[in-house]
Amino acid sequence: MPPVDHAKSLRLVSSLSGVAHKMKHDDAPAIDPLEVIRVLNEAEVVFVLMGAHGILGWVRDERATIDVDVLVRKSHHKKAMAAIEEAFPHLERRDSEVVTRYVDPRHDRIVLDLMKPMHDVHLAVFKRTVDVGTTHRVPDLEMALTCKFAAMVSPYRQRPKKFIDAHDFMAIVECNQSDIDRDKLRDLGELVYPGGGDEIIQLLEDTLAGRTLQL
Repeated sequence: MPPVDHAKSLRLVSSLSGVAHKMKHDDAPAIDPLEVIRVLNEAEVVFVLMGAHGILGWVRDERATIDVDVLVRKSHHKKAMAAIEEAFPHLERRDSEVVTRYVDPRHDRIVLDLMKPMHDVHLAVFKRTVDVGTTHRVPDLEMALTCKFAAMVSPYRQRPKKFIDAHDFMAIVECNQSDIDRDKLRDLGELVYPGGGDEIIQLLEDTLAGRTLQL
């Protein structure tokens, strides 16, 4: 198993996504996560790179993705929006309680999410990260698993996407099983909902035993 390389993973996901986007929409360039990172850093925004760009380094199996997901510190959300809207003026903002979404109006596609830390598990993300060079942070191993678990059990998540989350959860476990801290994972699972700690450990055990995960 190759070592974890989050910077290389980001470059691969970004490249694959750019090619896929160009094949479908050659008149609308994809949003480059490296450019988003640069813009947010210049605005001195505290953020964590989430989604496929932030998680797939743990999976070591990169794939294309549609949008860039960034979790932004609550007090920095307004300046994050201002920086993004200055850098990408063609995007349309769609704000909600939990996320500010940016849509490319040429194809009505969501291309960037500025996530708001409205849940305990999201607040915990800022404390459970690994540095990717000097440019940004991504969730650490146990936090990456917890984020996938939270998506799998969310009542608002589309069911087909939950199976993608389950795939990622299993892949992270299989690629990093000797490094997972079960006590930390259980504690983080409890932040998703009471009893979540036991459930995430059961999913871990099911994965290691080769059993089908029950969603």
